[in-house]
Amino acid sequence: MKKLFFILAFCAGLESRACEVTLPHQLVILNPQETQTSPLRSNGCGPALLKDLFQTLAGLQGRINSFQLLEIMAGKGHTLKVSPQVLHVQQLKNIIREQLPLPAGVQVKEIKISDLGSTLDLSTGDRVELICDQCHYGQDQLLSLNVLGFAGDERNFQVKVDFRKMVKSYRLTAPLNSFADVTAHGLKEEYVESIPHTDLVTDLSTLRFYKTNKPLKSGDLLRLSDLNAVNLVRAGLQIEVILENELIKVKTNGISRNNGALGDTVEVFQPQKNKKYQGRVIDVNKVLVEL
Repeated sequence: MKKLFFILAFCAGLESRACEVTLPHQLVILNPQETQTSPLRSNGCGPALLKDLFQTLAGLQGRINSFQLLEIMAGKGHTLKVSPQVLHVQQLKNIIREQLPLPAGVQVKEIKISDLGSTLDLSTGDRVELICDQCHYGQDQLLSLNVLGFAGDERNFQVKVDFRKMVKSYRLTAPLNSFADVTAHGLKEEYVESIPHTDLVTDLSTLRFYKTNKPLKSGDLLRLSDLNAVNLVRAGLQIEVILENELIKVKTNGISRNNGALGDTVEVFQPQKNKKYQGRVIDVNKVLVEL
Protein backbone atom coordinates (compact mmCIF):
# COMPACT_ATOMS: atom_id res chain seq x y z
CA MET A 1 0.00 0.00 0.00
CA LYS A 2 2.81 2.39 0.90
CA LYS A 3 4.59 1.50 -2.34
CA LEU A 4 1.47 2.40 -4.37
CA PHE A 5 1.18 5.68 -2.46
CA PHE A 6 4.76 6.62 -3.32
CA ILE A 7 4.21 5.73 -6.99
CA LEU A 8 1.08 7.91 -7.14
CA ALA A 9 2.83 10.72 -5.31
CA PHE A 10 5.79 10.50 -7.70
CA CYS A 11 3.46 10.62 -10.71
CA ALA A 12 1.61 13.57 -9.24
CA GLY A 13 4.94 15.33 -8.73
CA LEU A 14 5.88 14.73 -12.35
CA GLU A 15 2.49 16.04 -13.44
CA SER A 16 2.95 19.20 -11.37
CA ARG A 17 6.34 19.77 -12.94
CA ALA A 18 5.18 19.13 -16.53
CA CYS A 19 6.25 21.74 -19.05
CA GLU A 20 3.51 24.30 -19.67
CA VAL A 21 3.76 27.03 -22.29
CA THR A 22 1.33 29.92 -22.56
CA LEU A 23 1.27 31.56 -25.98
CA PRO A 24 -0.62 34.66 -27.13
CA HIS A 25 -3.58 34.26 -29.46
CA GLN A 26 -1.50 35.93 -32.17
CA LEU A 27 2.29 35.65 -32.42
CA VAL A 28 4.45 37.57 -34.88
CA ILE A 29 7.91 36.08 -35.39
CA LEU A 30 10.27 39.05 -35.74
CA ASN A 31 13.62 37.31 -35.56
CA PRO A 32 13.70 33.55 -36.24
CA GLN A 33 17.15 33.26 -34.63
CA GLU A 34 17.00 31.91 -31.08
CA THR A 35 17.94 34.46 -28.43
CA GLN A 36 19.69 33.95 -25.09
CA THR A 37 16.40 34.41 -23.20
CA SER A 38 13.44 32.52 -24.59
CA PRO A 39 10.60 34.85 -25.62
CA LEU A 40 8.03 32.20 -24.68
CA ARG A 41 6.21 32.28 -21.31
CA SER A 42 6.64 28.88 -19.69
CA ASN A 43 6.62 26.91 -16.46
CA GLY A 44 8.73 23.83 -15.79
CA CYS A 45 10.28 23.76 -19.27
CA GLY A 46 13.93 23.13 -20.02
CA PRO A 47 15.98 25.38 -22.33
CA ALA A 48 16.37 22.66 -24.99
CA LEU A 49 12.59 22.19 -25.23
CA LEU A 50 11.95 25.94 -25.42
CA LYS A 51 14.58 26.33 -28.13
CA ASP A 52 13.01 23.55 -30.22
CA LEU A 53 9.54 25.01 -29.65
CA PHE A 54 10.63 28.48 -30.75
CA GLN A 55 12.38 27.14 -33.85
CA THR A 56 9.23 25.17 -34.67
CA LEU A 57 7.04 28.26 -34.34
CA ALA A 58 9.53 30.24 -36.44
CA GLY A 59 8.85 27.87 -39.33
CA LEU A 60 5.05 28.07 -39.17
CA GLN A 61 2.58 30.46 -40.76
CA GLY A 62 -1.16 30.88 -40.31
CA ARG A 63 -3.77 29.30 -38.01
CA ILE A 64 -2.27 26.49 -35.92
CA ASN A 65 -4.19 24.15 -33.60
CA SER A 66 -2.40 23.25 -30.36
CA PHE A 67 -2.70 19.50 -31.05
CA GLN A 68 -0.83 20.00 -34.32
CA LEU A 69 1.94 21.80 -32.48
CA LEU A 70 2.08 19.07 -29.83
CA GLU A 71 2.40 16.38 -32.53
CA ILE A 72 5.34 18.22 -34.08
CA MET A 73 7.02 18.56 -30.69
CA ALA A 74 6.35 14.90 -29.88
CA GLY A 75 8.20 14.04 -33.07
CA LYS A 76 11.18 15.91 -31.60
CA GLY A 77 10.95 13.94 -28.36
CA HIS A 78 9.22 16.59 -26.21
CA THR A 79 6.10 16.41 -24.07
CA LEU A 80 4.39 19.63 -22.99
CA LYS A 81 1.12 21.46 -22.52
CA VAL A 82 0.27 24.43 -24.71
CA SER A 83 -2.46 27.04 -24.49
CA PRO A 84 -4.51 28.47 -26.13
CA GLN A 85 -6.05 25.79 -28.31
CA VAL A 86 -5.74 27.89 -31.48
CA LEU A 87 -2.78 30.10 -32.31
CA HIS A 88 -2.25 32.43 -35.27
CA VAL A 89 1.44 32.65 -36.27
CA GLN A 90 2.73 35.34 -38.62
CA GLN A 91 6.23 35.91 -39.96
CA LEU A 92 7.33 39.55 -40.19
CA LYS A 93 9.07 38.75 -43.51
CA ASN A 94 5.73 37.61 -44.94
CA ILE A 95 3.92 40.70 -43.60
CA ILE A 96 6.51 42.91 -45.32
CA ARG A 97 5.97 41.06 -48.61
CA GLU A 98 2.19 41.36 -48.27
CA GLN A 99 1.98 45.03 -47.27
CA LEU A 100 4.86 46.77 -49.06
CA PRO A 101 4.98 47.24 -52.86
CA LEU A 102 8.28 45.44 -53.33
CA PRO A 103 9.77 45.96 -56.81
CA ALA A 104 10.17 42.88 -59.00
CA GLY A 105 12.99 40.64 -57.79
CA VAL A 106 13.38 42.38 -54.40
CA GLN A 107 13.36 40.17 -51.30
CA VAL A 108 13.87 40.64 -47.57
CA LYS A 109 17.46 39.75 -46.72
CA GLU A 110 17.65 40.51 -42.99
CA ILE A 111 15.48 42.08 -40.31
CA LYS A 112 17.41 43.97 -37.64
CA ILE A 113 15.53 44.08 -34.35
CA SER A 114 17.08 46.09 -31.52
CA ASP A 115 14.71 46.20 -28.53
CA LEU A 116 11.69 44.16 -29.65
CA GLY A 117 13.22 40.73 -29.13
CA SER A 118 12.30 37.69 -31.20
CA THR A 119 8.50 37.86 -31.10
CA LEU A 120 5.63 40.29 -30.86
CA ASP A 121 2.58 39.21 -28.86
CA LEU A 122 -0.84 40.32 -30.13
CA SER A 123 -4.28 40.08 -28.63
CA THR A 124 -7.30 38.79 -30.51
CA GLY A 125 -8.35 41.33 -33.11
CA ASP A 126 -5.03 43.18 -33.20
CA ARG A 127 -3.44 43.77 -36.58
CA VAL A 128 -0.02 44.85 -37.80
CA GLU A 129 0.52 47.78 -40.16
CA LEU A 130 3.88 48.43 -41.86
CA ILE A 131 4.91 51.77 -43.35
CA CYS A 132 8.17 52.52 -45.17
CA ASP A 133 8.44 56.21 -46.07
CA GLN A 134 10.76 56.91 -49.01
CA CYS A 135 11.81 53.28 -49.27
CA HIS A 136 14.61 52.55 -51.73
CA TYR A 137 14.64 48.84 -50.78
CA GLY A 138 18.35 48.77 -50.08
CA GLN A 139 20.32 48.38 -46.86
CA ASP A 140 19.18 49.65 -43.43
CA GLN A 141 15.68 50.70 -44.53
CA LEU A 142 13.71 52.05 -41.55
CA LEU A 143 10.17 50.67 -41.26
CA SER A 144 7.39 51.79 -38.93
CA LEU A 145 5.67 48.80 -37.34
CA ASN A 146 2.30 49.76 -35.86
CA VAL A 147 0.11 47.41 -33.83
CA LEU A 148 -3.51 48.54 -34.15
CA GLY A 149 -5.56 47.21 -31.25
CA PHE A 150 -9.13 46.00 -31.58
CA ALA A 151 -10.20 48.55 -28.93
CA GLY A 152 -8.61 51.46 -30.78
CA ASP A 153 -5.29 51.53 -28.93
CA GLU A 154 -2.02 51.64 -30.87
CA ARG A 155 1.58 50.59 -30.30
CA ASN A 156 4.40 51.88 -32.47
CA PHE A 157 7.83 50.38 -33.11
CA GLN A 158 10.62 50.77 -35.63
CA VAL A 159 12.65 48.05 -37.33
CA LYS A 160 15.52 48.12 -39.82
CA VAL A 161 15.41 45.85 -42.84
CA ASP A 162 18.03 44.90 -45.42
CA PHE A 163 16.55 44.15 -48.83
CA ARG A 164 18.27 42.37 -51.69
CA LYS A 165 17.72 42.41 -55.43
CA MET A 166 17.47 38.98 -57.03
CA VAL A 167 18.32 38.56 -60.71
CA LYS A 168 17.95 35.73 -63.17
CA SER A 169 21.15 33.79 -63.78
CA TYR A 170 22.25 30.55 -65.43
CA ARG A 171 24.41 27.80 -63.95
CA LEU A 172 26.31 25.28 -66.08
CA THR A 173 25.13 21.69 -65.77
CA ALA A 174 28.26 20.31 -67.49
CA PRO A 175 31.84 21.53 -68.04
CA LEU A 176 32.77 23.41 -71.22
CA ASN A 177 36.09 23.76 -73.03
CA SER A 178 37.50 26.98 -74.43
CA PHE A 179 35.94 28.23 -77.69
CA ALA A 180 32.85 26.08 -77.14
CA ASP A 181 29.27 26.99 -78.00
CA VAL A 182 26.96 27.55 -75.03
CA THR A 183 23.42 26.26 -75.45
CA ALA A 184 20.33 26.67 -73.30
CA HIS A 185 19.96 22.92 -72.64
CA GLY A 186 23.34 22.96 -70.84
CA LEU A 187 22.21 25.64 -68.40
CA LYS A 188 20.00 25.68 -65.31
CA GLU A 189 18.05 28.86 -64.56
CA GLU A 190 18.08 30.23 -61.00
CA TYR A 191 17.81 33.53 -59.18
CA VAL A 192 20.77 34.87 -57.22
CA GLU A 193 21.43 38.06 -55.28
CA SER A 194 22.44 40.94 -57.50
CA ILE A 195 25.89 42.20 -56.54
CA PRO A 196 27.55 45.05 -58.48
CA HIS A 197 30.08 44.02 -61.11
CA THR A 198 29.09 40.33 -61.11
CA ASP A 199 28.56 40.51 -64.90
CA LEU A 200 26.01 37.66 -64.96
CA VAL A 201 24.41 36.44 -68.17
CA THR A 202 20.67 37.09 -67.71
CA ASP A 203 19.40 36.72 -71.29
CA LEU A 204 19.86 33.72 -73.60
CA SER A 205 18.40 35.28 -76.74
CA THR A 206 21.84 36.25 -78.12
CA LEU A 207 23.85 33.38 -76.65
CA ARG A 208 24.38 31.81 -80.08
CA PHE A 209 26.57 34.77 -81.02
CA TYR A 210 29.21 33.94 -78.39
CA LYS A 211 31.75 31.25 -77.51
CA THR A 212 33.58 30.52 -74.28
CA ASN A 213 37.00 32.15 -73.84
CA LYS A 214 38.25 29.71 -71.19
CA PRO A 215 37.37 26.31 -69.69
CA LEU A 216 34.30 26.44 -67.44
CA LYS A 217 33.39 24.00 -64.68
CA SER A 218 30.03 22.38 -64.06
CA GLY A 219 28.14 24.43 -61.45
CA ASP A 220 29.72 27.77 -62.46
CA LEU A 221 27.45 30.75 -62.97
CA LEU A 222 27.75 31.95 -66.55
CA ARG A 223 29.20 35.48 -66.81
CA LEU A 224 29.69 37.82 -69.74
CA SER A 225 33.40 37.81 -68.97
CA ASP A 226 33.43 34.06 -69.77
CA LEU A 227 32.36 34.72 -73.37
CA ASN A 228 33.80 36.26 -76.51
CA ALA A 229 31.60 37.50 -79.32
CA VAL A 230 32.12 35.76 -82.67
CA ASN A 231 32.26 37.68 -85.96
CA LEU A 232 28.84 37.63 -87.60
CA VAL A 233 29.93 39.56 -90.68
CA ARG A 234 33.31 39.38 -92.42
CA ALA A 235 35.12 41.95 -94.53
CA GLY A 236 34.68 41.55 -98.27
CA LEU A 237 31.59 39.32 -98.09
CA GLN A 238 28.09 40.16 -99.26
CA ILE A 239 25.59 40.79 -96.47
CA GLU A 240 21.96 41.81 -96.04
CA VAL A 241 21.55 45.52 -95.32
CA ILE A 242 18.43 46.97 -93.72
CA LEU A 243 17.97 50.71 -94.35
CA GLU A 244 15.54 52.16 -91.84
CA ASN A 245 14.15 55.46 -90.58
CA GLU A 246 10.87 56.57 -89.03
CA LEU A 247 9.02 56.30 -92.34
CA ILE A 248 10.55 53.46 -94.36
CA LYS A 249 12.33 50.13 -94.02
CA VAL A 250 14.17 48.79 -97.08
CA LYS A 251 16.14 45.56 -97.43
CA THR A 252 19.02 45.43 -99.88
CA ASN A 253 22.48 43.91 -100.25
CA GLY A 254 25.94 45.30 -99.67
CA ILE A 255 29.53 44.39 -98.95
CA SER A 256 31.00 44.63 -95.47
CA ARG A 257 34.31 46.46 -95.25
CA ASN A 258 35.04 45.17 -91.71
CA ASN A 259 34.67 42.14 -89.52
CA GLY A 260 32.00 42.66 -86.87
CA ALA A 261 30.44 40.92 -83.87
CA LEU A 262 26.95 41.52 -82.48
CA GLY A 263 26.43 45.24 -81.84
CA ASP A 264 29.62 46.35 -83.59
CA THR A 265 29.53 49.20 -86.08
CA VAL A 266 30.88 48.31 -89.53
CA GLU A 267 31.18 50.10 -92.87
CA VAL A 268 28.96 48.79 -95.65
CA PHE A 269 29.45 49.49 -99.35
CA GLN A 270 26.48 49.33 -101.71
CA PRO A 271 27.84 48.85 -105.30
CA GLN A 272 24.53 49.59 -107.04
CA LYS A 273 24.46 53.17 -105.73
CA ASN A 274 28.18 53.51 -105.08
CA LYS A 275 27.42 54.55 -101.47
CA LYS A 276 28.93 53.81 -98.09
CA TYR A 277 26.97 53.43 -94.88
CA GLN A 278 27.76 52.90 -91.22
CA GLY A 279 25.64 50.11 -89.78
CA ARG A 280 25.21 47.99 -86.67
CA VAL A 281 25.59 44.21 -86.77
CA ILE A 282 22.31 42.62 -85.66
CA ASP A 283 22.60 39.00 -86.85
CA VAL A 284 24.60 36.62 -89.01
CA ASN A 285 25.44 38.50 -92.27
CA LYS A 286 22.94 41.20 -91.38
CA VAL A 287 23.52 44.93 -90.69
CA LEU A 288 21.05 47.65 -89.72
CA VAL A 289 21.63 51.15 -91.09
CA GLU A 290 19.61 53.85 -89.35
CA LEU A 291 19.10 56.74 -91.76
